Amino acid sequence: MNRGRTAQVAVGVVGAAGAVGRAVLEELLRLGVGPVRAAVRRPPGRALPPGAGLWPDPVDVTDTHALAAFCAECRVVVNATGPVRAVGHRVVAAALSAGADAVDVNDTAELSEPPSYARLLRWRTAVVGAGLMPGLAGLLPGLLAGGREREEGGPRGGTLTVRVGGLPDFPPAAARDFMDRLARPGGEVTAVWRDGRRVPGTLAVERAARLPYFPGAVTAIPYLTEEAVAVAGRYGLREVRWYTVFGGEHTRAVLDRHRAGLSPGRSVAAAADELSRATLTDLAGRTPYQAVTCELDGRSLVLTGTDSSALTGTSAAHAALALLSGELPRGQLHFADLPDPARLTRRLAQAPAVTGLRLLDGPLAELPLEEGIL
Repeated sequence: MNRGRTAQVAVGVVGAAGAVGRAVLEELLRLGVGPVRAAVRRPPGRALPPGAGLWPDPVDVTDTHALAAFCAECRVVVNATGPVRAVGHRVVAAALSAGADAVDVNDTAELSEPPSYARLLRWRTAVVGAGLMPGLAGLLPGLLAGGREREEGGPRGGTLTVRVGGLPDFPPAAARDFMDRLARPGGEVTAVWRDGRRVPGTLAVERAARLPYFPGAVTAIPYLTEEAVAVAGRYGLREVRWYTVFGGEHTRAVLDRHRAGLSPGRSVAAAADELSRATLTDLAGRTPYQAVTCELDGRSLVLTGTDSSALTGTSAAHAALALLSGELPRGQLHFADLPDPARLTRRLAQAPAVTGLRLLDGPLAELPLEEGIL
């Protein structure tokens, strides 16, 4: 979205050499977006996708001057780095200050410190939480609950169950965000959203579970995120059950050792490193996969994908495309709250990272996969 300025670069991607950043570049180029500018901290170990212009200087998110130089002349800047508590608001602030709009795969709204760029949102747009979870997982329930946005004070009804996960390539930054959330107090793990409030200690961690559309035995952690709470409020749902699902024996062993949290004396960084290494071990010789399943009022939705990083990068790329197309209002938006989720999901379904998207007229356990292709 070019608001009264001349920009020579359509999209700049910070963290372009990582798995998520490469996925952003690949999807933008597939969509015909260009020119695309790529920022990296150090020379990439393998070539970036053809068509991406590599910025000649190293860009570290802690280097304010390097970020400002990179963001100059960009219409949209995508942050593909993490974890969120290390990166903070830096990339979005640099982008907006340079006159660009911004997309962040992290949900910076969950940070305790307020952003410094609030005044710039009168003229610019920042889309945060533009990944798989948060992001796509919060958007998809809108396809089942469309048309039932709740009026203030209106009735609540319906139970939504969402399961997100699979056999991922879990980068260290993503593992750090996950373990950081598990370590927080407040009953997020095992909690359910019911009748307008968080009810801790309600759901159990499901170990060696067999779930529809998740191959093999998996660990399903009831994990009530702020995104889940927002979905409940948006659609006036009485109850929301939200699970993060992990396949793989080594990953299950790590989660069992931590009992879906941190062992006494264990640091978040050490636990995240252990989890990331376990997912890599489980992936050896196997193909990663991701799935999102949603059930509401007797209807279901299934999205399957190649891996979590690819789905995160693809979601961020489509948020950038929506900004370039002038489809989004000014201000800060969550990806899960973007307007017309059905239209956005139809676009996403054409991406190579998405291997299937289906709406089902019944509970998941009772229907074959082939029914109700969207």
